[in-house]
Amino acid sequence: MSFRIAARRLAFAGLAGAFVAGLSLAPAFAAEKTTQTEAKWIAYDAATKTVKVKIDKPGTGPNKDKLKKNEEVTFRVVPEGSVLARTSVAINGVKGELTDIPADKKVNVYWLPDPENKDGFFARKIDVVLSDEELDKRAAETSGAN
Repeated sequence: MSFRIAARRLAFAGLAGAFVAGLSLAPAFAAEKTTQTEAKWIAYDAATKTVKVKIDKPGTGPNKDKLKKNEEVTFRVVPEGSVLARTSVAINGVKGELTDIPADKKVNVYWLPDPENKDGFFARKIDVVLSDEELDKRAAETSGAN
């Protein structure tokens, strides 16, 4: 076997090993089933990497009984990093940031028990729900642009 072929095989094996090692470092909760909860956005605290919401509907999923209607709940978030580990945000289906969500917005929080705090919650994904008025305004702006 030539030196070049051996070097390529070694490089490929190293890349494959690094990829597998990277996957094993992804949080265990990445594949866990989340609970969907409807809530009203209160605030994002960048210093503590948490968000606070007021529960409208505890929702559906394996942990729905852990939250109560009208309860203020704090969720831990990971604002940046790998898509497998961070909290993703979508505003009307478009990628957004935690800092883009205004107070009192209706949100759907997809969460699970926090693996770092047995009594806490981790927000895996947050979707901002636009009101009918906001959707109508956006549609009018879009049709006016054409």
